[in-house]
Parts: sequence; structure tokens; C-alpha cells
Amino acid sequence: MPGNLNFKDSYLQGKIISILSQKTQTTDGQKSLDQKFKVQLLEGKDKGKTVVIEMSGDPKTSQAINPEDTVVIDSKQYANGKTEYSIYEPYRLNYLLLVLIAFMLLIGFVAGKKGIGAIIGLGVSLTIITLWIIPQILQGQDPLQTCIIGGFIILVVTTYIAHGISLKTTVAIIGTSLAFLIAGWLATTIVDLMKTTGLGSEDIYNLQMGTSINPKGLLLGGILIATLGALNDITTTQSMTIFTLVKENPKQKLSELFSKGMAIGKEHIASLINTLVLAFAGSSLAVLIFFELNPLHLPIWVILNNESTMEEIIKSIVGSSALILAVPITTFIAAWVASQGTSLKEFIDSVF
Repeated sequence: MPGNLNFKDSYLQGKIISILSQKTQTTDGQKSLDQKFKVQLLEGKDKGKTVVIEMSGDPKTSQAINPEDTVVIDSKQYANGKTEYSIYEPYRLNYLLLVLIAFMLLIGFVAGKKGIGAIIGLGVSLTIITLWIIPQILQGQDPLQTCIIGGFIILVVTTYIAHGISLKTTVAIIGTSLAFLIAGWLATTIVDLMKTTGLGSEDIYNLQMGTSINPKGLLLGGILIATLGALNDITTTQSMTIFTLVKENPKQKLSELFSKGMAIGKEHIASLINTLVLAFAGSSLAVLIFFELNPLHLPIWVILNNESTMEEIIKSIVGSSALILAVPITTFIAAWVASQGTSLKEFIDSVF
């Protein structure tokens, strides 16, 4: 290592020319994989230069790097003029582009025009989250209020883009909005009741070091954004179901439509709640395994009482509750509107 520890990091791409050596050795009972690579730099002032980079790590966690692979190089430039190179990680963006293209082609092939609308809606959602919600939170705005406003914008824009401007789509948006507000109230009430601070993860602690973000608000906002997608799915399906039933038999009464819609909605609830809980559990699988191993030998009730555990439970309960309530709310609104036989314009005029 150079004597002067003052350095500046820069990152660039490199190509593995060959593996010069590779061996596993054991020191004090700990195994390590020692590798030496010949690497060609693809960027920077030394573009085209070939360097030898050594790396050592745990064989269980070391990433497989092969000749011809593109890698990210960490270039440390020291004040004394010397440069030290190390392999940071494999370069993945080229494969990500291929995966995204394949994903969009799959959506377009299976869903047709609706799929194209869904892709555009996805782009809108990501744009609003990255260019408005996150910057607003970083500027000190309340995360909960920001996520509610951003969630409503995402809901209206993406739903109309994906499903078209129609009466049944408008009904779905109304049902989603009401359930979304209820989810916000439930999340706030339960988080306050459980005395949860929002500091249940290491990432939030790290954020507190350089920002003044309200951790509780961030927790609440995250719950709402995570719930919104599933809500929109179930309300759109319920609204579509009711209007399809009316199209087949326009003489059905509100009570008949509501009863038939709820029969379908109950099946949808059963599958979506399980999906939502599994999604939350999957995102926290490492935490769940850590609790299962219980290296500190804590009592089960202490583990369940832990804030990290409680946050995941709250997310599942709030999301599932909002889904359950969204079904009768949207089904009733759709049944009432559809049974009136009004057009979108007439409905809007009657509301406003």
C-alpha cells in the first residue's frame, strides 16, 4: 500500500483477460479464495492498459469472475501519484438492458396494447417516484404527505394510461383512492399504537447521519406506496367485473350486481393477501432467518416485540386490510354506477 493514505476513488470498466492464479487456502480455520487476474482497462486515462489485480475473499461469497467478463474497477489515485486498482464487482448493466427488453417484449406479446399501456404506466410511476417523491423527501418535506400526493398522481395517470379513460376506470380510481386514504389512516394509527419510530432498519439509521428525514413518515409513506399497486389491481378487476355483468344483463339490480361482484372479489382477496404477505416476507427474508437462528438466544416474545419485526407485521396488516376494504367499496360504487346506466360525462356532471 502506498504510504500516503490520501486518495481519490474513481470507477471504470475493465475486461478480464485471463486468470493468472486461483487457490483456496486456510488460515486459522478460515478459508479464503485467492485470485490473480490480468485485466484490461476499458476507460479512463489509462484506457487500453493491462494491469494485474489480486483479490481475496470468502469462497462462499466470492463472485464468479471468468475470462472475457466485464468488471467494475475501483481506481484509487493517491496524492503521491501512485494508482491502485481493485475489482469492485461484476459489471451487470449490459445484462440488465437485455433482461428489461425481454421483459417488455413479453408484456407486449401477451397483453398487446394493454401491455404497452402498462409499460408506459410503469415508466410514469418510476419517473414520479425518482424525480418528485424522493427529491421532495430529501428537501425536508413530510414523507407521508409526499407519498400520498405522489401516490394519487401515480394512481390517476397510470390507471388511465393502462386501461383507458372510461367510466369503469374512473370507478376503479375512486375505489382505490378511498382504500388508499383508509390505508394511510390505518398505518398512522397502528404505527402510533405500537410506538414504532421507523428506525427498524440499518438503512434508515444511515440516512439519519446525513439528512433530517422523518423516519416514521418514511415508514408510513413506504407502506402506502407498496400497497398502492395491489390496491389498483383489485379495484380495476372489481370494476371491470361489475360492468361486464351489466353488459351481459342490463336489467340486474344493484343488490344482484353487488352480490355477484363480492363472490368474485372474495376469491381475489384470498390470493392477493397471500401475495402481499409473501412479498413483504420475501423482502425481509434475511432478517427472518437471522431471527430464526437467534444467535443471542432471545426469548421469542422479545424477537416479536423488536421494531424490525413489528414494522414488517404492520406492513402486512395495513396492506391486507386496505385490500379487504377495497373490494366492497369498489364493488358497491361500481354496482351503483353501472345500474344507473349513466355515461362517463353524466357521472362526472352528477359528482361535480
